[in-house]
Amino acid sequence: MAVRNFKINITGNIWFQASVLFFLFLCAYWIPLKGIVNTWMTNEDYSYGFIIPVISLYLFWDMRARFDGLTVKGNWKILPVLAAFVLLSVYAILGSSGNISRPAIPVLIILFTFFCFGTEFMRRFMLPLGFLIFIVPLPAVLDRTFGVFLKSVSSKLGGEIIRLLGMSVNVRGNVIDLGVTQLQVVDACSGLRFVFPLLALGVVYAYFFEKVRWKQVFCVFSTVPIAILTNALRVGITGVLTYYYGPEMAQGFFHDFSGWLIFMVAFAFLFVLGRFLRFFPPSPALDKPKEARDKRSHDHAIKMEGGRSAFIVSTVLLIVVAVLGFNTQALPPVRVMGGISSFPLVIGDWKGESIPVPSDIIEASGAEESFEGFYRNSKAETVSLYIGYRSTAFLENENFFHSPTVCLPSSGLTVMETKKRKVEGVPFFNEIWVSEMVVESMGEKRLVYFWFQTKDKATYSKDINRFHLALHAIRHDNTHDLFIRPIMGLKKDESIENAEKRMDQFVRDMMEKLIKFLKENQIVKGN
Repeated sequence: MAVRNFKINITGNIWFQASVLFFLFLCAYWIPLKGIVNTWMTNEDYSYGFIIPVISLYLFWDMRARFDGLTVKGNWKILPVLAAFVLLSVYAILGSSGNISRPAIPVLIILFTFFCFGTEFMRRFMLPLGFLIFIVPLPAVLDRTFGVFLKSVSSKLGGEIIRLLGMSVNVRGNVIDLGVTQLQVVDACSGLRFVFPLLALGVVYAYFFEKVRWKQVFCVFSTVPIAILTNALRVGITGVLTYYYGPEMAQGFFHDFSGWLIFMVAFAFLFVLGRFLRFFPPSPALDKPKEARDKRSHDHAIKMEGGRSAFIVSTVLLIVVAVLGFNTQALPPVRVMGGISSFPLVIGDWKGESIPVPSDIIEASGAEESFEGFYRNSKAETVSLYIGYRSTAFLENENFFHSPTVCLPSSGLTVMETKKRKVEGVPFFNEIWVSEMVVESMGEKRLVYFWFQTKDKATYSKDINRFHLALHAIRHDNTHDLFIRPIMGLKKDESIENAEKRMDQFVRDMMEKLIKFLKENQIVKGN
């Protein structure tokens, strides 16, 4: 009987529950967590990520007095939201979506904590838990949207700084023309790399140095314009030094060192702003000291009220996610002998020549390997075919297959029309839905099809493709994953309908060759 009571007391202890959930969370979300740490190690813009968990733990320790008299009670109202995010995370992990699985990590930490330990715990410790959002590298979509905006702002402000110093400058888009040379404000110089760490720094500064809520909020949000202005200052100074000392001043050691220097300048601005806020009421003398704000009665221990059920449910959820994730990772790669680059250059009446694809382009596209060929038939009609191949379809990856709806316009093509199209009579699949685009460049129109394809499912949508991968993973059904994109030039005055018929037939011929090629050349290492 004594042994039984001991077990009950252990499972009803908040520290025991927190330790078990932490371990299971690491196991369940090891794949996206490993991807996050890899980004910290390989991308210097996110190297600060290693100190974020340390700061979060220190904030918990600094708030340790708040544990006194704490009542821990599971909040079952959170369970539907938690379950939805768990399902989303499973879809992201099994569907190789790092842009979803990684940002979900801090959200899931907060939801599991809220569910198991309740509202009062979250009210007291939301800051150290919420601070973990800064462990996540910014999704690529922000680089393509907010980053582009910041590049434009940094270029314009940098040009104005150069003018203020008496030099002639012309700013066109992201290019700063100094006459003797030109500077291009690339993604790394957009200022986005400063915004996220400065926000984290603003949160820490506000907590330790400001005691009034509106001043804390003001300090945190002020880091965004501070980051933009200091980065523009960096661009302007780089332009001035380049004008006098040559383009090498915009590269190498100075480029990297100036980034750290400007970061320190931004912190100095934040500190000066904090000193300035002291002139506004309420004055520091009237503020309650932090010790008083965190003071709790030391006569009360932590109370657990019915927390075991929420703990058990959380444990089961995390075990299920862990089993699915690790079960998927056990699937061996589906390789192609000779690589996908050995895809046939003769497809019916079409004869082609292969075009080498640089390794950095392959990696950026989200593929492991790729094939690109230019085909011509006896009627002098042409098709450009690209095939991206992933042998480890379930491997969490920062890059997944990129949609041409983004890539083609950025290469200078004008999109005239986008729609879905059903291609019938396709070998093995019978029919497939593809995305269709009509693009134009210098008066020449081109017809573009693209789709995503596992060993037995094809779809026009990248998101549906990820869902297919998740279904394959749950069934432990190994598969490759393909991205296929043919582009056909239109003849002069040719109708879109006629070009579609021609493209449909090419797709049928190409798919027959592709299915046969994969069947004859695929090998699964580890079997």
